[in-house]
Amino acid sequence: MTAATKPKKFLNDPSQAVDEFITGQLLQFPNHLRKLSNHHVLLHSSFATTSSTSSHPNKHTVSLLSGGGSGHEPSHAGYIGSNLLS
Repeated sequence: MTAATKPKKFLNDPSQAVDEFITGQLLQFPNHLRKLSNHHVLLHSSFATTSSTSSHPNKHTVSLLSGGGSGHEPSHAGYIGSNLLS
């Protein structure tokens, strides 16, 4: 491989980078993370309930959510968990 053909990024397709990252996180942490339907959002599994009558999982603590953007969409996904982001 010559210097001219070396890849510059670890992306299969830049337009699918966020979807691929989220898929990878879900495969790596299947019991801890869930994807919010129709959005590029990962939540701790305690927030991902299918019942609309279920109560909020954190009755005595504050839930902390963080959003990304401007090309940083998946940047906070690694910080979801106990005592971290919800």
